Amino acid sequence: MAKAPKQEVEESGEELLVVEPSELDERTHAELLELYRTSVDTIRFAKHQQWGTLGGTLGVFVLLGLTGDYASKTGFLFKLCMIISLVLSVGAIYSLVIYQFWQNAEREKMNLIAERFSNLTRHIRGVVTERERNFHRYVLLFFMMASIVLGNWLLIVFLAPRT
Repeated sequence: MAKAPKQEVEESGEELLVVEPSELDERTHAELLELYRTSVDTIRFAKHQQWGTLGGTLGVFVLLGLTGDYASKTGFLFKLCMIISLVLSVGAIYSLVIYQFWQNAEREKMNLIAERFSNLTRHIRGVVTERERNFHRYVLLFFMMASIVLGNWLLIVFLAPRT
């Protein structure tokens, strides 16, 4: 598995890529594959948590809006809804950032592991540059955070006393 003979693979129909297998023994190769899979699963879990945090936060904003709309505008419950929305926004954005850092740590592990695999694996992983991947990740994180800020702003505008 790990020390297969060199094979030639066609690259984009023009030149041939000589596949150089990794120098790992079978057990080490299997161990690294398992570590790689674990990192992929961890990233998937953290991304799921990010989306869950976003959805849950926006859902709580709706509940706070309904509660605050029926509460007296000068009462404690109304003020509590406003305070909860602000604290929730800060906590949710903080959580999104923590999940992003967690994913980045797992990606670093994956990069270290992938360096030990064959040159074909490195070639395939290099199809999309690290800079482009990071750009996409951080744009998505920005929109998640902006959604929370916008949701909180809409809640405050909705609950603002009408004259």
